[in-house]
Amino acid sequence: MSKHALEPVASVAKKVKLDPENLKPSQTLYLKNLNDQINPTLIKHSLYLLFSTYGDIVEIHNRKRGQAHVVFDSVVHAGLAMKCLQSEEFFNKALVIQYSKNESKVVTRYKDES
Repeated sequence: MSKHALEPVASVAKKVKLDPENLKPSQTLYLKNLNDQINPTLIKHSLYLLFSTYGDIVEIHNRKRGQAHVVFDSVVHAGLAMKCLQSEEFFNKALVIQYSKNESKVVTRYKDES
């Protein structure tokens, strides 16, 4: 019997590799593996509906095909959304979610004003 025969179906799917440099929690989540055959406006609206369940969203950017950034009001909400939605099916593709390497300009401006 192969070693994969005993594993659950979800674990046989492509596993997300964690980059040690990218483990620092952030308010901004980087999403990839989005279906680029779907209208970007529909993607943005659907991402808002999906992610707003986990906290207040400041903004969503989806300028590059197949990628997006979702900015939350707090790191706690971003972390919760990432844990709950990792590998979730979204327009027939599994979401890949990481903390963003760079802080959003909106977050940076807010911190500068405070």
